Amino acid sequence: MFRIFQYICLRMRRILIYISIFLLSNLVVKAQIVQERNLDRGGIGQPGGQIPGQGVDGQDGRPNQEVPKSPVKHVVRNWKLTDDYTRADSIPVDTLSQGFQIHSPAFRESMVNVQLGNIGAPWKSAMISNMPIYSRFLFTENLSYFFAGPDTWRYYNTRTPYTNLYYQYSGPKRRSEEVVGVLFTQNINKNWNAGFNYQLISSIGKYEAQKVENRHFRFFSSYSGVRYQIHGSFVYNRTEQLENGGITDEDFVLHPEKYEEYKQAETIPVNFYSANNRTDNFQLFLNQSLDVGNITISSHEGEPTKLPVGTALHTLHIDRSRRIHNINDLSRYLGEDASSFYYKNIYADTLATRDSVYYVTIKNTFQLRFNEEANSLLRFGLRVFITNNVEKYKYPLQPVKFKQSTNSLALIPEYLMGDTTFTTTLIGGQIFKNEGEHFRWNAGMKLYFQGYRAGDSEITADMLTRFRVRKDTAQLFANGGIYLVTPEFLARRYYSNHFMWNNRFNQVKTVKLRGGVEIPTRKLELSAEVRLINDYVFWNQEALPEQSSDYIKLIEVRLFKHFKLGNFHSRNTFLYQISSNQEVIPLPDYAIYSSNYYQNTLFKVLFFQLGFDLRYTSEWYTPAYMPATGQFYLQQVRKIGDYPYVDLFLNMQLKRARMFIKMDHINQGMLNNNYFHTINYPVNPRGLRFGVSWNFYD
Repeated sequence: MFRIFQYICLRMRRILIYISIFLLSNLVVKAQIVQERNLDRGGIGQPGGQIPGQGVDGQDGRPNQEVPKSPVKHVVRNWKLTDDYTRADSIPVDTLSQGFQIHSPAFRESMVNVQLGNIGAPWKSAMISNMPIYSRFLFTENLSYFFAGPDTWRYYNTRTPYTNLYYQYSGPKRRSEEVVGVLFTQNINKNWNAGFNYQLISSIGKYEAQKVENRHFRFFSSYSGVRYQIHGSFVYNRTEQLENGGITDEDFVLHPEKYEEYKQAETIPVNFYSANNRTDNFQLFLNQSLDVGNITISSHEGEPTKLPVGTALHTLHIDRSRRIHNINDLSRYLGEDASSFYYKNIYADTLATRDSVYYVTIKNTFQLRFNEEANSLLRFGLRVFITNNVEKYKYPLQPVKFKQSTNSLALIPEYLMGDTTFTTTLIGGQIFKNEGEHFRWNAGMKLYFQGYRAGDSEITADMLTRFRVRKDTAQLFANGGIYLVTPEFLARRYYSNHFMWNNRFNQVKTVKLRGGVEIPTRKLELSAEVRLINDYVFWNQEALPEQSSDYIKLIEVRLFKHFKLGNFHSRNTFLYQISSNQEVIPLPDYAIYSSNYYQNTLFKVLFFQLGFDLRYTSEWYTPAYMPATGQFYLQQVRKIGDYPYVDLFLNMQLKRARMFIKMDHINQGMLNNNYFHTINYPVNPRGLRFGVSWNFYD
C-alpha cells in the first residue's frame, strides 16, 4: 500500500505543479459560474431532461477592460433532430465539470457493459434499457457509439465562432491511449450555420496486439429561415483494430506470482498478433422542411400572430459500410495440432483469412406535419409519412474458386461475391402534443407493407408530465412500444473462412414498457422497464446466430440518488435486473455505480472536484467475444464480476477550460486478481490518465 501511495504522490505532484503554474497565470480572469448538469443516472455524461428552446450563454474570457456599448454575447444553441427528424430538441453545450472524468464512451453510455478493455474497441451494454430493438448493419452494432446515426448528431447556431478542443492521454508512451477531438462551428449569417467535427482515437492497448485507430469526421450545415429549414451532414467513419483474441491463459493474470516473465501486461501471450478488422463508413444526410399555409391566432398578449398550418418535409439518408477481417499469416497459428487452433473451422483458405462484406442503404422519407398550434379545437398535432428504403448487400458465396499463384504452382482460393438488393416501403403516422410545460405526449405507428420487411410494424407512445409535490416539482414519464421486426439479412445468411450459416428466422416480437418519476429538487430518480420478447435472435455458444422460441421476460429497476453534505457529494445509482432466461439473455442481477467527491473553489476562480468512482457488478456469465464476426456470444465457462473497480480523480475548471486527472483501477491487486471484462479479456492495469477540454468563442 505504501509503495502504491508513494508512486501516486510522485506522479501527481509533477503534474499538479505544471497545472498550477498554468492555472495561476490566468487568475486575472473572472470565474465561470459552476452549475451541475442533469447527468444521466449511472455515470452517463450526456446532458438530458432539457426543455426545448433552451440555449447556453458563454463568456468571452477576456480581462476586465472597456468594452463597446453593445457587446456581442457569446450564445451557442445546439439541438438534435427527433421524431423522425421533424422536431429540433435543444440541448445545452457541455461546459461543466460534473462527470468529466468518465473518459470511456462505454461507461458514458451505460453503467454496465461488456468490452475488450482499450478505448475505442467494441463493447456491448448489459442494461435492458439500452438493448436495441433492431440493428442497422450486423457487423457494426458493437461499434454503434462510433457509427452513430443522424438522430444523435448536433446542429448549432452561434453569434460568434465556437470551437471546442479535447485531448485525452494515458501512458506509458509505448502503451499509450490518446483521444483528440476538434469541433468548430460558425454562422455565415443570422440563419445559416456550418461547421465540422473531427475525432481520433488512437490506442496501442495495455496488452499485446490490441491497437485501435478510429477516425470520425462530420461536416454539417443548417439553415433556419422563416418558412424553409434544411439540415445536412456528410460523415466519414473508419475503425481499424488488431484482434488478439484475448490472452492465451487467464492464469497469467489470476496468479502472476507463478509467472515472473509475464508480470507486465504487455508481455502476456495472446492468441493472435496479426489479425485485424477494418470498417469504413460513409453517410450523407439531408433533411429539409417547408412551412405551408397560414393561420392567425391570438397570442397571450392579445396580439394576432400568424402561424403555419403545416410543414412538408423530405429526408434523404445514404449509408455505406464495408467491413474486412484479415489474417494474412493464418498458417502461423495452425501449428502441428490443428485441433487446438482458435477457430474450429477453416472453410476456404488455410494460408490467409480475407473476409469482406459491403452494405449500402438509401432511404427517402416524405412527411406532412400539421402543427398543433394551428389546431385550436383539439390542441394536438398530426403527421403522416411514407418511407422507401433500398438496401444492397455484397457478400462472399460458397464455394470459392481457385486461381494460380504468380509466384508458385500453388492454387489460391478466391471468394465469389454475390449481391442482393431489397426494397422496403412503410407508411406511418403520429399524433402529438409537444407544447406546454406540464403535459406532453405522442403516439405513433409504422407499417411495412412492401418488400423484405413486409409485415413488420411498430406502435409507440410517450408521455411526460410535471406536477407539484408540496414544495417540490416532480416529473413523471412513461413510454413503450410493440415491435414486429424481421432480423437483419446477414443474420440469416453469411459465409466466411471460419463461420457460415444459412437460417430461416421468424419475426422478433417485442413489447416494451418503461416509466419512472424524477424529483430534480431532491436529486432523485426511480425508473423501471419491462420487455417481453418472443423469437429472440442471439449468438449461441458456437458464436453462431440462433433464434429462441422461448417467451423471455426482462425487468430493469434503476434508482438514482444524489446526497450532499456541505461540499461533500455522493452520486449513486443502483441497478437491479431480472432475465427469465439467463441462457439466452444473460444479465447481471445488480450493479452499483457511486461517484463520491469534495468540491470547492480556490482563489475564487478555480473550481475543483476531488474524489473517487466505484463500480461493482454481481457475478454473471458475460458474453465472450469473437474477432472474426465482431460479435459477443454466449459462454458458460465461468462467471465474471464480484470485483469492485475504484478510480481516483481530480476535476478542475477555470473559465472555459476543464481538466481531469485520474488513476484508473487504483485497487488493482488489493483484493484479488479476478479483474476481467469477459473471459480472456482482462481489465486494464492501474494507470494514470488526464484530459482537457477548452471552449473558444471567438
